[in-house]
Amino acid sequence: MNYLVSKAMRVFVLILTLGCFLLSALPAQAHSALPPGNQPIKYSRWSYPSQMSYGPIEDGLGSIGQPASPGAFMTLPFMGPHYITSIFDHCGPNYNVSGHICRYDGTVASSNVGGPDPGFDAGYAQTPGGHDYLYYSGHDGYDYGLFYEPIAAAAPGRVILANWLVPGCHTCLSGQTIEIDHGNGLLTFYGHLSRIDVAKGQYVARGQVIGTSGMTGTATGPHLHFGVYRMNAGGPVDPYGWSGPGSDPYARDAGDLWLSGSPRFAPVQLPNVTMTALPKVENPTLIDVSWSSPGTMSFTVYVVTQDGRRTAWTSSRGSGSATFQGLHGQTYWFWASARSDLGWTGASGSDVVAVPRRSVGVLTL
Repeated sequence: MNYLVSKAMRVFVLILTLGCFLLSALPAQAHSALPPGNQPIKYSRWSYPSQMSYGPIEDGLGSIGQPASPGAFMTLPFMGPHYITSIFDHCGPNYNVSGHICRYDGTVASSNVGGPDPGFDAGYAQTPGGHDYLYYSGHDGYDYGLFYEPIAAAAPGRVILANWLVPGCHTCLSGQTIEIDHGNGLLTFYGHLSRIDVAKGQYVARGQVIGTSGMTGTATGPHLHFGVYRMNAGGPVDPYGWSGPGSDPYARDAGDLWLSGSPRFAPVQLPNVTMTALPKVENPTLIDVSWSSPGTMSFTVYVVTQDGRRTAWTSSRGSGSATFQGLHGQTYWFWASARSDLGWTGASGSDVVAVPRRSVGVLTL
């Protein structure tokens, strides 16, 4: 019941804040750091490339210089290096625009600079003109620059929301959203998804693919909004903790929640497919095809003929091989897609194989 009240209050506060921002003609959920002489404009949607050349990159290798808290339980909710395009504001993660934002290491940025703050290497993605960027003053989570890419569960748990955050409104708040209860009083939140691959009540494993990033809801481009929240009306917490000088200005934080003390990718096997196709010397119409990947994957193998038609040919659980019967004068290309038990996918193709034409007494190409 406490969680339901907390969730209802969070949605109410966000809707109220959104309404205030719209009435004041400022961008929803963000304050625009405009160059001198420019006036604020109404919020508008726009897209940016999958990787912005600005801001820190979360690559799963860095150290944030502090030990994990006793309750640490998380790994990163994606795989591979990605830009952090917005951070948790320790000076007030409540979506109230104060004109400055406080990072977990104590660094403070101000929107009064009139563009990218030269002393601050984190913030939201550049605007379409490329001259400034949007600070997320009051932001209660992290935005990662994922461009329609798989999203992973940050820890094992039970899905408690897998739907539009505001039912019936596809442009409200975080759009298609997933929440996972981890049984420790905390939930993780995954917003702006383009696709949801899990259902309410389902238990998920660490590193399991739960959906695809996108820009549903109120979003200025495709990305993942990732947050950690208390389930007992305690509000949001920063998984990076606080390593700045003095005490944390946000007194409700829970410390460094990364398992190793620094953010790391989930230790799961990703597909890495190898595909070969070789005609037999004694009979080139017979083509030996093999496919493999580390780990145990489910494969579907396709054959592509010279007219461009792709047909599912065979499948296997784990690496495999088979012999394909080709026709004289035809070319073939083979493609294998692999899927792990946690939903990660990969694929690879073979070299093109040309079967010689049949002629009287000799085979010619």
